[in-house]
Amino acid sequence: MSDIINPMLQWLNAHPNMAGVATFIISAGESVAVVGTIIPGSVVMTAIGALIGAGVIPLWSILIWAIIGAIVGDSISYWLGYYFKDHMRDLWPFRTNPYLLASGERFFFKYGSMSVFIGRFVGPVRALVPVVAGMLRMQPIRFFFANVISAIGWAPTYMLPGILLGAASLELSPDIAIHAISMFFLLGLFIVLCVWLTYKIFMLISNKINQFLNWTWRHLSQSPRFYFFTKMLKHYDNNKTHGQLALAFYFVITSLLFFALAIYIYMHGSQTIGVNNVFFYLFRSFRSPNADNFQIFLTLLGDKKVLVPTILAIFAWLCWKRNWHTAWHVLLLLGLTGASILLFKNSIHSPRPWGIMNSPESHSFPSGHTTLSSVFYSALTLLIISASGIKRKKPLYFLMLIIILSISLSRLYLGAHWFTDILGGWLLSTSLLIFIVISYNRKKESAIRAKGIIIVALTTLLCFVGLFYYKNLNKLKHDYAMLDWPVYSVSLNSWWDQNVSHLPRYRAGRIGIATEILNLQWIGSLSDIQSFLEAQGWQTPPERNWIDIVYRVADISSSEHLPLVSPLYLNKNPALVLVKHIDKKLIVLRLWSANIIFKQTDQPLWVGSVGVVPRTYSWLLAFKKKDTTMIPTNLLFNTKSDLYDMKQINFITVSNHKPRTHQIILVKPKSL
Repeated sequence: MSDIINPMLQWLNAHPNMAGVATFIISAGESVAVVGTIIPGSVVMTAIGALIGAGVIPLWSILIWAIIGAIVGDSISYWLGYYFKDHMRDLWPFRTNPYLLASGERFFFKYGSMSVFIGRFVGPVRALVPVVAGMLRMQPIRFFFANVISAIGWAPTYMLPGILLGAASLELSPDIAIHAISMFFLLGLFIVLCVWLTYKIFMLISNKINQFLNWTWRHLSQSPRFYFFTKMLKHYDNNKTHGQLALAFYFVITSLLFFALAIYIYMHGSQTIGVNNVFFYLFRSFRSPNADNFQIFLTLLGDKKVLVPTILAIFAWLCWKRNWHTAWHVLLLLGLTGASILLFKNSIHSPRPWGIMNSPESHSFPSGHTTLSSVFYSALTLLIISASGIKRKKPLYFLMLIIILSISLSRLYLGAHWFTDILGGWLLSTSLLIFIVISYNRKKESAIRAKGIIIVALTTLLCFVGLFYYKNLNKLKHDYAMLDWPVYSVSLNSWWDQNVSHLPRYRAGRIGIATEILNLQWIGSLSDIQSFLEAQGWQTPPERNWIDIVYRVADISSSEHLPLVSPLYLNKNPALVLVKHIDKKLIVLRLWSANIIFKQTDQPLWVGSVGVVPRTYSWLLAFKKKDTTMIPTNLLFNTKSDLYDMKQINFITVSNHKPRTHQIILVKPKSL
């Protein structure tokens, strides 16, 4: 293959003005039936991407040529299949290799109209699916839409690795570039393997549970002792009755888990649960004014003032269409959900998290937004699927999960709930929905118009969401505004002697766990501090570029580059970051506001850390920690200063039953 690609790349390098035409021919030929099985289009497109990354040929024009070529190539294959129909089987090479078309047909029947989109990214059937789509008379509009969308995604996907490699070759030496690409590939492969393994384990457990439940149902249905139980679970379709037992099983499991969680929270409190504090600190670290507006919109999608009118509108429409069985179950689901939320909120008495301006007055557990939105969007999805009879259910289920998850996370982001409140809402809503589904399946309902349900639900939902968002946005932004951490007042002498109990010693990470000793405390103007340190050899780090990202992620001399994620203190980024090279090591100094006011002076206190920049994956290699952590004074002062007094103190912590001595540097102006 290199005998073909190398001369082609050399020619493109010598004739960059012809790169667009060459890219069009390659991408089109790679998508045409028969020809596509010969041309190594994927490899060639990656190689062209390398020329783009190296700056030999332009990006956007080549990308457009590749997309157009892919569209034209698939269109030719579709036209061939549409024109010749079953006569394609008599043409070479399908006459002597009938398995080629057979594989394309199996792929098309498995994925339907989505096969045109998916097949573009699957090498063995890429050039065959359009032919089969034409032979089976797929509607031209549907084919053209899938063809264009897949081509837009295919071209940059196959060019991206080459673009990265070509760009890296300009900035990095060949061995480092290969190492970086290998690291990114291994990380991507690891993520894919983790997802695949999780899916396989889930499917294995699910199949075993279904086999057990089917065996149990057969024995229960034959036992006179459990006749009443099987009668209560009976499905209107006798062939689906055993599925009711599976629903009953999951109802029992989710109900038991919910009650166990509720009892634990009642006895211990939500604020004592570690995972709650992890999510609380994590989402506080992500808060920003721009994201708040979007999160408020998401949380309105689960608000009772929006969903209750929408559910009542669906109920009224079902009554008007005389779908009484469905209508009363919709109303029953709403009533049970509302009653359950009120019952458990007023029974558990779980306080809400601290940290927002005006927290909702109701109790925290379970989350009403999460429970009601999970019930509503799940029930609506099931109703639409049942009414329309569509076979491709996964996209709708995926959309439903995205909406429910987004609403739930918005409650965590805004600081209105603990994570266990969200988890309780998911468990409670699942139990209620399963209970209603079991009851609903006992009787067959007359035909329901899916379009009518969709129109009524979307119209009502969007009207109420838009109305409340427009009228209450400013109030909601004020209510959900994040409170700052408290400010303490101390005397200068007590700070200098470190006799104040609430002086900061640690910096908590983004999940609220202490991760670093704050080994520097400095009084003074930040601009004066920066000027003094720069005179001592400290420098402002340059703006981060993509080369720094490559070095950090690939762990190539990563200790010479700052970490990608800035550390936080009290949910704030450092007010000052300076770096300095000492003994071939990069030292970083970070300062944050300490939220401490001195009674005798208006000078602020800054706390921070000074230390060596760690490698990206140093936490994997940390087998043993030293017993002491000391800071050489020459990190800050090369010579004795006439402006500041400096003092070093030690304090001891216990980690794994072993004492560790830490050093803190205190700095204050001589004038104080």
